[in-house]
Amino acid sequence: DWVPVLKKPRSDGWSPEKQRTFIATLADTGSVTRAARAVHMSRETAYALRRSAHAGGFAAAWDAAIGAASKALVDVAMDRALNGVDVPIFDRDGQRIASDVKYNDRLLMFLLRAHAPERYRHASRDGRDGTEPLVPAALPVAEALRLIDPVPPAEPHQLMAPETLDVALECAELLDGQLPHWHRDQDMLAMENAKSAPQIAREEALEAKLEAAKWDWSKEPKPVDRGRKAPPSQKA
Repeated sequence: DWVPVLKKPRSDGWSPEKQRTFIATLADTGSVTRAARAVHMSRETAYALRRSAHAGGFAAAWDAAIGAASKALVDVAMDRALNGVDVPIFDRDGQRIASDVKYNDRLLMFLLRAHAPERYRHASRDGRDGTEPLVPAALPVAEALRLIDPVPPAEPHQLMAPETLDVALECAELLDGQLPHWHRDQDMLAMENAKSAPQIAREEALEAKLEAAKWDWSKEPKPVDRGRKAPPSQKA
């Protein structure tokens, strides 16, 4: 419901009928050039008519037509996302020999977030509400590797108290590097207590494997020396 721009009647001018046909074609195609060509006018004169005095109704109808035509973009985008776009393939001579279908994954994800935001809005941080927590950023590679590495055991000199370590070193120096049995037993007990649960589990599993791998060689048949012949039996 708009009033065309009133102009002097001319055979090559913008009559009210041409203006309405222009707006209708513009709403269908979204192209100013195609709408002007439909009424045998140029796009330059169409813009000039829009800028002319008393062209408020024509300009408003123009904007409404562009808004209506923009809805067709959803159909075009949906068709391209679902069916892809044919891309021609040419040979070395420039002749088209085949075509390939290309799909736009970014367009597909955009449509999913637009039409199903309750399910796919978390694919983009811009689609979150202010009360929703953000997805934590990924850790750097070095930090991630550090977290999955096993905990290294403590240094040997840290397994003893400083005063105990001094006594052990003094005893080892006096006894040619050997600690007395009572000191060795205490050290072994301290080291066992200092082991972590994963270390103890690995050691127990290793001992079980070694125990299972043992073989009783006494049950093996003795090898026969085939290079020597047995002496003939003597008759009585």
